[in-house]
Amino acid sequence: MIYRINLQNVKKILLMLVVSCFFIQVNAQNELVSIQSISDQEFEVRSLNGIPFTVVLEESNNDGQFHLGINNSLTFKVGDMIAKRSTLRIVFEDELYHSLENKLIKQYQKDLQWIENLLGVKEGEFKKLPSRPVFSNNGLEKLKGTVFEYVNTDQKEEDFYKWIEKINYSVGAVQYFRDLFAASNGENNEQRRHFLPINIYEELQKSR
Repeated sequence: MIYRINLQNVKKILLMLVVSCFFIQVNAQNELVSIQSISDQEFEVRSLNGIPFTVVLEESNNDGQFHLGINNSLTFKVGDMIAKRSTLRIVFEDELYHSLENKLIKQYQKDLQWIENLLGVKEGEFKKLPSRPVFSNNGLEKLKGTVFEYVNTDQKEEDFYKWIEKINYSVGAVQYFRDLFAASNGENNEQRRHFLPINIYEELQKSR
């Protein structure tokens, strides 16, 4: 399956993630998808932040994998569920993850070229800098310090701080999606709870 998602959508996704944190309980099992009853016969699954996932339905009469797109929802029949046993979990697919990461890496590289031009740095001077926005905290500060060495006017300082905003976004976004992907593949990190099976009966009881 081909996923098409541009950088503007990535930024929208991350903004939605931040906003959703204010409306979802901190101890909720899943902040990435919602399961809501829409009638006595049906319920829907919707992405809360615009990230496309694969939804895996298990222990039901309609077991399978279903694609949950950016702007749509999936509808299932309550009658296909088996008492209190049916569960649902989500998967962050490899193809989508790498598509998102590649776009963020390209944007990081463009931003590095942007600040290089604005600061009047010799072409290729920044080639020694990391080509991917993956840093420890110390590594990120070292990068900023290296770039700041070329700031020698008020305008360049203003441009530098604009670049800081861009670089902080890229680094944070890449790390967030890496954590999501790792959690989807079983790593026990802070995102893991979002990928555990959700008991559908219990979730529907909450929405009634």
